[in-house]
Parts: sequence; C-alpha cells; structure tokens
Amino acid sequence: MLAVLVVPVVVVVLWALLGPVARWAAGPVVLDLPGKDQAAAMNAVRQTLLQAAGGTAALSALVFTATNYLLNRRGQFTDRYTAAIAQLASEKMEERIGGIYALEHLMRESERDHSTVVEVLASFVRENAPALEERAISADRGRWMHPPIGTEDEPEDTAQDRPATDIQAALTVLARRPKRVEPNPVDLRRTNLRGADLRGAQLDHASLNGAQLNDAFLEGAQFNRASLDAAQLNDALLVDAQLDHALLNGAQLNDALLGDAQLNGADLMGAQFNRASLDAAQFNHALLHRAQFNRASLNGAQLNDAFLGGAQLKDAELTEANLTNVIWTPSTLWPSRDLADRIRVRSEEVESGVWRVTGEVGPARPTEGTV
Repeated sequence: MLAVLVVPVVVVVLWALLGPVARWAAGPVVLDLPGKDQAAAMNAVRQTLLQAAGGTAALSALVFTATNYLLNRRGQFTDRYTAAIAQLASEKMEERIGGIYALEHLMRESERDHSTVVEVLASFVRENAPALEERAISADRGRWMHPPIGTEDEPEDTAQDRPATDIQAALTVLARRPKRVEPNPVDLRRTNLRGADLRGAQLDHASLNGAQLNDAFLEGAQFNRASLDAAQLNDALLVDAQLDHALLNGAQLNDALLGDAQLNGADLMGAQFNRASLDAAQFNHALLHRAQFNRASLNGAQLNDAFLGGAQLKDAELTEANLTNVIWTPSTLWPSRDLADRIRVRSEEVESGVWRVTGEVGPARPTEGTV
C-alpha cells in the first residue's frame, strides 16, 4: 500500500523538478538563449536540481533512520527498566541482585535515567533496611534487613550486623554512581546500614538523617555537605573521610576512628565523639557547641576558629592540637586544669560569656583535674 502511494508522489516531484521548477530556476536569461545553448543550460539546471533533491532525500532518510534508532533504543531502555524493576520485587536473592546491576548499567548508559535509577535504588534500601528503634536493636538483633536472617538466601551464621547481600549491592551501586548533576540528594534517611561497606563512597549532599551506620566501613568516603543529623556512627571507620560542611547535629560517633578526617565547617552541635580517635582530624570553623569529646584522642587535630562553647573534653588528648582562634565559653570542659589556665590567659572576651583564644596555647599536658 505504501509503495502504491510513493510511486505517484515521486513521479509528480520529478515532473515538477524537471519542468516548472527548472524553468523558474533558469530564469529569463536562459530562456532567451539560442535553442542549442538553451537546452544545455536547462540540462545543467535540471542536473543541479536532481542532485539537490537527491541530497535532501538522503538527509531525510538519515534523519528518519536516526529517529527510528533513538525510538527503538528508548523502547529497549524501557523494556530493560521494566524487567529490572520486576527483578527487584523477586523473592530470590540472585534475581534481586541481577535487577540492581541491570539498573546500574541503565544509569551508566543513559544520563536521562540517572536520577530515576538513583531514586529507585535508594527507595529499595529504605524499604528493606529501615532503621530500628533502640529497644528493637537488642531485642531482635540480626533481623533488621531483607531477607530475614535464617532464610535460604541469607543464612544466620553469615549475616550478623551487616546489610543483606542485595542491600549492600544497592549501596555499592549508589556509592559509585557516575558524577552528574543531580536534582535531588540521595535519600537514605532512617535506614539501618550497620556494618555496611561504603569505603570511598561518593555521597556528597546525601540525606542520612537518623541513619544507623554503627560499625560501618566508611574509609575515604565523601559526605561533604551531607545531612547526618542524629545519625549513629558508633565504632565506624571514617579514616580520611570527608565531611566538610556536613550536618551532624546530635550524631553519635563514639569509639569511631576518624584519623585525618575532614570536618571543616561542619555543624556538630551536640555530636558525641567520646573515646573516638581523631588524630590529625580537621575541625576548622566547625560548630562544636555542646559536642562531647570525653577521653577522645585529638592529637594534632586542627581546630582553627572552631566553636567549642559548652563542649566536653574530659580526659581528651590534645597533644599538638591547633587551637588558634578557638571560641569557648565558661561551660567548656577542658581536659586538664593546666590547659584551662593557659587558655584563659591567652584569650579575650569577644562578647558576654564568650571567649576567643588569641595566643599560642602550647602543647597540652595532662595534669591534675579537669576544668
């Protein structure tokens, strides 16, 4: 049927090109030429028009082919996406993992689908690894992830205090996703990610408020400008982690390892670093109001311009720590009376009840009492 319609159209187009259009293109100058010269000129005009028509037809065919290719490719992406989503809902662990990595391939191949895949995987983690209430953690320990402990997919003796295999796979894909502009942050709020392996993860701007990351492996992870308010990171490994300008209000990092970590400009109001290892960590311009560093190790830490109003540093180690321009208040609890006295002498009151260190404090020496 299509061929029957195309043939008459082609005939009409050729007649128009070789007849009226050719005479119009030739103009009166050619038409006034002698017969032989006029015929030669008209043939040249017709040849030019045919070449132009051929080029246009070829270009149209190319555009048509490209459009069909893109439509077919989009259709294939849709089919693959649908299949991957179906795999995520499977009861079989291997099929869920296959769906996760299928989505990763789609995300890497299609920038257009990047945000959708990120949101799907983050939602998968939130739905299948929700944070537990404190009382449930001890009462139902080890049964906080999908699939339940003791099932065929996740034997009890291999799944204690770490994410289920499919949850870890989804986290791994999110952690290594391509660096692209994202309209929304990765949303992992109120998730239970205890023992998760997120070493080197790219989670800048991510939302992890209320997330449980106790015992997690976060070495070298990037959480710049991320939101981790009330997050639990007790005993977590955060060596070389980057948390510049991150929000960690009320976060728990007790016994965590944060050597060489960067927390410059971070909001750490009420955060707990008790017994944490923070040697050579950077807290420049950080807000540490009422933060707890009891028995923490801050040897060589950088606290330039940090706000330590009401902070507790009982029995903390501050050998060679840089306290230049640190702001403190009378409620700040220093690790020793000696250090407290030297800080007072080298400070000036910037406003009522608020003091700033203006001179070299010198090395901290653990001596009698805490002030």
